[in-house]
Amino acid sequence: MATRSAIGYALPSGKVRAVYCHWDGYPSHQLPILKEHYNSLPKVRALVKPGSMSSLRTSQIWESDATRDPQPLYHHERGAGPWCAGDGSNYGDPPSTVTEADIEPHWRDYGCEHLYVFRPGYGWFHYEL
Repeated sequence: MATRSAIGYALPSGKVRAVYCHWDGYPSHQLPILKEHYNSLPKVRALVKPGSMSSLRTSQIWESDATRDPQPLYHHERGAGPWCAGDGSNYGDPPSTVTEADIEPHWRDYGCEHLYVFRPGYGWFHYEL
């Protein structure tokens, strides 16, 4: 069973730009990875830019026994097919930009249980949804 989460960063406007992450969204897994590998706004922006992902950090790749250095496994890497954005699924979804007031209901609609927001000058914040 997946523990879904959303990962993003606060914008000066007060909105949050974030993406869906399907696997291992619980804090004891996600927070150490976020704090170690995504500890600056440029790194977090680069993490979020490609869109939704299956895993924040894995050496696996789609439908292959091959491996690579640990990194996010983005949905868009899966290639063309019925799972791509436009069919109502979250595969291949771009980042969402949502107001602070709407962020919890927005990500709950995706089935997310946790939200991680990077706030420049402060670091990572975890919100249980």
